[in-house]
Amino acid sequence: MIKLMLAASAAVSLAASASAITVVTSVNGPDTGIPVGQSLITDFNTPAGLSGNYQLVTGSISGQYAAPLGNATQYLAVLGGNTATLTLPRALRSLSFYWGSIDEYNTVSFFNGGDLVSSFTGAQIPPAPADGSQGDPFNNRRVNFNFGGQSVTSVAFNSSANSFELDTVTGAVPEPQTWALLVFGFGMVGATMRRRKYVNSVVS
Repeated sequence: MIKLMLAASAAVSLAASASAITVVTSVNGPDTGIPVGQSLITDFNTPAGLSGNYQLVTGSISGQYAAPLGNATQYLAVLGGNTATLTLPRALRSLSFYWGSIDEYNTVSFFNGGDLVSSFTGAQIPPAPADGSQGDPFNNRRVNFNFGGQSVTSVAFNSSANSFELDTVTGAVPEPQTWALLVFGFGMVGATMRRRKYVNSVVS
């Protein structure tokens, strides 16, 4: 039994130490909506989950913020020198949002509790030119982040100049890979114990 428990524990440890690389993919704007396999986290119609310094706006104001390409609804704008944090309603293994007029000075950071999982600037989102262009589909993109087996509980949006604009955050629940290994391991333990009990009862 102890060997089986150790084996299950080792398998879980290996899964937990699997690649922590965040994979980034993106699709040209205008936004096509919630990706397959994900569900809506927030569309910023309310400030639920948000903290920090931010604005919930519609439309555009020159020199301050610009609506993401094709977006006529309320969205999140983080002006220069500010940070907005979105606390997620559940831990996520992947997350996406529609990032408008991407700038090289926009930064998104992902956290698991107080631990930084990964962080990206607008310049790290290919093939976006990250030049702030408001009408270029290549520079207005639904960007998807897959956290390589890790989970994320909050997201911070920062911009050193005007502005970081985004809308429609979506995400997927973490796959229970490690839990599956635990269940398998303890299931094997239970099966062994039942088998031993059966043998003992037959012998007696």
